[in-house]
Amino acid sequence: MGRRYRRLVSDVRCFGCGALVADVGGPVHAYMLAAPGCWAVYGALLEWRVSLVGPEGVTTSQQMIDAYAAQHATNDDRRNRQSVAVHLMSLCASLERGIPGIRLRHLIGTWTHRDYPSLLPLPAAYEVTVRDVAAAAPEARAEAVLAWAGASWSAWSGHQNQVRRWLDHALAAEGRRPGG
Repeated sequence: MGRRYRRLVSDVRCFGCGALVADVGGPVHAYMLAAPGCWAVYGALLEWRVSLVGPEGVTTSQQMIDAYAAQHATNDDRRNRQSVAVHLMSLCASLERGIPGIRLRHLIGTWTHRDYPSLLPLPAAYEVTVRDVAAAAPEARAEAVLAWAGASWSAWSGHQNQVRRWLDHALAAEGRRPGG
């Protein structure tokens, strides 16, 4: 009596990002294929994410969303193809063009109304995943998110020119809109 027993949980590789996560049951995203343990790690970061403030905080928050979506492109569902394309466009816009997160949040809404093809082949691995961000101390997480965003964008190097073309087209269309 009085002894505490811990349930042993084994780890599995997330079939999206490849992170080693707890092999648990539970909710998952509606169309991004991720191990439940990976989705749980991402969910555990949401409280930290909503605490981010100011323009830099919004950019960090958007990069976190973009990196996770880009790393979970394992589903050919139309919504997932669209998500991957749009979030890769957002990573490119943020990392290469310096477009801030507050503007990206508006732009992303205008980018989602088309059908994007699957970007194949998928990256074989990701150098930084959601697990690395979760393992970082809260005061170091913004820097970890930037590394995660950069690693996510870099892993898609075989498709970057296509993504840049989509982005150029989308930004040009935005410039032609009244008030754009």
